[in-house]
Amino acid sequence: MRFPALVGALAVPLIASSLAFTATRTGAAARPDLVVSSISNPPGVVVRGASFPVRDRTRNVGSAWARATVTRYFFAAKGQRTAAGRRAVVRLLPHRSSTGVATAKVPLTLAPGTYSLVACADGTRIVPEANERDNCRASATTVVVRKPPPPV
Repeated sequence: MRFPALVGALAVPLIASSLAFTATRTGAAARPDLVVSSISNPPGVVVRGASFPVRDRTRNVGSAWARATVTRYFFAAKGQRTAAGRRAVVRLLPHRSSTGVATAKVPLTLAPGTYSLVACADGTRIVPEANERDNCRASATTVVVRKPPPPV
């Protein structure tokens, strides 16, 4: 008679601790999730060495605050990215955004061609996020990069 009572007394704490352990494992800590929700279109044509303004909106779609970070801009073509600029982003609470303007500069070393302008939230990858694969967005239009005209 004592044995079933002992088993019952032990089963309750074991089940409770098992539920608590499962809750902490599956209810993973809330994390931020930074995304670029919009980026302005670049000019149609630019020359190497030129610069132009870029406007973006970086959002925290996660369920925890995100520390201050940087949104970086790139020229992208054929799987290659070349840095073009950056914008500081303030600490973002969940479901808040930061909109700003920065300057994108066309590197003198960038080969002439057609490029997408890409903005990536958390460009320095310092914020552990719920989803690290949704940080970047490309502009709706492309930009043609040309050599500057020869000096006269």
